[in-house]
Order: sequence, then C-alpha cells, then structure tokens
Amino acid sequence: MKAVHFGAGKIGRGFIADLLHNSGYEIIFVDVNEKVNKELNQYHNYYLYIIEEDYKKIEINNVSALSPITQGDDVTKVIVDADLVTTAVLADNFPKIAGNLAAGLKARFDAGKEKINVIPCENALFCGDMLKKEILGTGTITEEELDQVAAIPNTAVDRMVFGTDRDGRDGIEAGKDYELAVEIDKLVDSSKLPIEGAEYTDDLQRFLERKLYVINGGHAWSGYMAHVMGYEIIQDYFADSANVEMSKDVMTQIGALVAKKHGFTAEEMKEYIDFALNRFLTPGITDTVARISRSPIRKLGAADRLVGPLTQCEEAGLPNDMIAKGVAATFLFDVKEDEQSVELLQYVAENGVEKAITKYTGIQEGTALFDKVIKAYKQLKK
Repeated sequence: MKAVHFGAGKIGRGFIADLLHNSGYEIIFVDVNEKVNKELNQYHNYYLYIIEEDYKKIEINNVSALSPITQGDDVTKVIVDADLVTTAVLADNFPKIAGNLAAGLKARFDAGKEKINVIPCENALFCGDMLKKEILGTGTITEEELDQVAAIPNTAVDRMVFGTDRDGRDGIEAGKDYELAVEIDKLVDSSKLPIEGAEYTDDLQRFLERKLYVINGGHAWSGYMAHVMGYEIIQDYFADSANVEMSKDVMTQIGALVAKKHGFTAEEMKEYIDFALNRFLTPGITDTVARISRSPIRKLGAADRLVGPLTQCEEAGLPNDMIAKGVAATFLFDVKEDEQSVELLQYVAENGVEKAITKYTGIQEGTALFDKVIKAYKQLKK
C-alpha cells in the first residue's frame, strides 16, 4: 500500500508517518524542505527516538520524498496511484498544498480510479472542511468530482514531538502517548479503517473539545499562572509539586464539564489529564512560559480554551473558580515581544480591566461570573 503524505516536519514524520508505517504503507512525503527530502531519498529511512523510553530508537523505513514545487507532475502521479493521502502541514498552509492536491485528485477522477481517503491531521477545528474548501477554491476540480473521488474527514490530533540531529541525520524525538481521532462516517468505507492506532468516532466534537479545553486550556492556564508567579521556563513551574497540583485541579474542573457534556468516564478523564500533564513533566524537555502563553487575545475567545469551559461550567452549575483565576491571569501577561500581549495590556491601561474583560471574553459586567474573574484579577495583581 502507498500513502502520500504532505508535510515532512516534526508532526508529519514524528507522528502521522509513524502510524502509517505501522499500518504497512510505503510513504511518499511531499515537502518543500530540500535538505529533508534529500536525506529521505538517499537513505529511504529516518529515526524516531521515544522520549519516555530512554530515547529508544525506532526506524521508519520504506520512505521517499517529492518537492511540490519542482516535481509537481510526479506529485500528481503518486496521488493517482495512492491508497491514502494524509497531511500535517499546519492548517494555515492549506492554500499552499491545495493546488497539488486538486491536480492529483482531478487526474485521479479523470483516470476513473476508486475513491480515496484524504485525511488532514492538523491542530485546527474541522480541518477536513477547511481543506476541502481550499481544494475547491483552486477551480481545478468541481465539488461533484471531488465528492466522487475523495473522502475528507475532520480529525483531532495530539502528540509531543521535537526535532533532533543525531549522527548527522535529521531525526525526531517523540512522546510515546498520542491521539488521532478521525470522523468514521466521512471515510470512504467505515468498515475499512485506513490507519492503525487512530481512534474512529461518529462524534468528533467530544474529542475536539476534550483536547482544546483540557490539554490546550490546562497548558494555557499553567503558562499564565507561571508568568504571574515569575517563572520564565514552564518546567521550572512544574518542578514544584504544589504547582502541578494547581494545574491538575484546573484540568479536573474542566474535565468535569467535558465528561458531563460528552459522556467520558471519570477514569477516562483522569487518564487524559495525566496524559496532558506528562508533557511538562517529561525529563529533558524545556519550553518557555512566553511561548506557551503566546497570543492571549486569541485564547480569551468566548469559545476558546479558557473562557469556553469557564462560562459553560457556570451555566452547568459546576465549580469553575480555578478556571476563573487563569482567565484573570491572562490580563496580567506582559511580554513585549508578543503583539497580542501589548495590545491587551494597552487596552487595560487605557480603559480599565473591567471593560477589557467584557471586550475580549464576552463576559458581561454585573454577572456573578464577571465578579469572580475581577476578584481573581485583583488577588493575582497583588
């Protein structure tokens, strides 16, 4: 079996291709990085190093690579003959790969080939719908033709991966735990699952919210609190067991909401929270608080990782005091290199934190929830 995979970066090689390899596919990467492409074509393998298993070395073989820029015709041909197409390019880069995908799928349609799964594995809500829109936007293939030749499900993805250079080769360090959830009802055939190790579901929203709220929300909360407490490296914050318990407590509050909404068991949520915390408790990993906490305005969105669970817990009558503290801490995130931090604090300085809370979170002044956030803000500011 042959899989064409767009994106030979850390997620592409360190996560998706690992699953493709274990599923028995020969993998043809499509990437603009000529250095990586040259290595893949020279050696036809690369190596993963599993962090929690003392960096155990795993070979991913039977691989090659093509450039979408200089080998566009070859990319089209391999899509025509492929058994599966996947992506891991960051959803923002969909416009850059849409032309190659559209050309390949159109040629496949014209050749009368069978319908194929095109599975985008991106950290973005409803990435399958986004990719389909970009492919149709090229004008190369009609929606009717695309629907006949390709099934494009939405997914939820998560794995800890880092680039590494070992023995002069470009490799990947990866966490042993991961999640790839795929919409089963949007596959070509729901009885034929294309990737081993993935989780297939007819309710992807539960996985998307679990990841966004518990993992992304818990990590963002930890970053903003760490900043208020004076930490610059997030692992230094987590080196204190009291801080670990604080972050675990907020993830537990969020997890109670997710479990109630989507039917996860208490044991499932506990395991998932441990999985989320493991990111920052893994030895040898270093990350800055500034990076973890970047783009605070985006993260204060009404449906995003902090305010979403805060307001929904309030509506459901669930505890949310810890979540409120994290929302409040966001308004104290002061990093001059972060444009959104500068904009947020400038608005607070000119208009007051009360107006800022309503403007950026949608939480209305005069409500009990608003008072909860203001109280936490004043305590943290001291």
